[in-house]
Amino acid sequence: MSRRYLFAGLGVIALAVALAIPAIAQPGWRAGGRWGRGLSAQSTTVRGPVTIDTAVERVKAVLAASGYVDLVPKEVMEFSNHFYVLVVEKSTGKGALELLVQRNGVVHPEPGPNMMWNTKYGHMAGVGGMMGGRGMMGGQGMMGQGGPGWGPGMMGPGGPGFGSGQGQVPTQTITRERARQLAAQFLTRAYPGATADEGTEFYGYFTFDVERGGKVFGMLSVNAYTGQVWYHTWHGTFIREKEL
Repeated sequence: MSRRYLFAGLGVIALAVALAIPAIAQPGWRAGGRWGRGLSAQSTTVRGPVTIDTAVERVKAVLAASGYVDLVPKEVMEFSNHFYVLVVEKSTGKGALELLVQRNGVVHPEPGPNMMWNTKYGHMAGVGGMMGGRGMMGGQGMMGQGGPGWGPGMMGPGGPGFGSGQGQVPTQTITRERARQLAAQFLTRAYPGATADEGTEFYGYFTFDVERGGKVFGMLSVNAYTGQVWYHTWHGTFIREKEL
């Protein structure tokens, strides 16, 4: 088996494990950069079906219980697999977290860029040299060239905190417009005819809705340091969205 396909296999396993965690109601997920306070995965089920509105209320309750007074939901999207909630900072308007709400009311962090690229609220916040200069899954990204993780590795050479071992986060080198261009290049190859919207800037990356024929059908993220593109494969079919 080649190294490329070995990395791809490991990426699939890692993503499957990440998605399985909330299903078995594992508490203890923590955000805030330090992974030491607040915002634990909420496993309490709710009575009746979870709607697009109750999904937002669940997120608000989690944020309030965790003491994040500066964080607020801005947008909710319903997919066939779950609800996606965009959380922003009230003080800056900048993207902070991407959360998923399951059909039984469980709230947990979205896997992928939200956890691995977020330099303020995710795994990579304040971590220097955590995975080495070539990134978590090697030189071809999580799923290899052309799939999710298309680009120069999970974090890529020169990503946040890499090489120095001191935890410094360098200046982002990729603008929103450049990230959108990279997203367009990826979509031309992987999903011909699809386009990326204006996107949301997070700490360390950008996330874009992917549209075709004027309708949303997916999402992808672009690393603000390396330009790597990561397509979100876990949502299912888009149903509706609501601005808050």
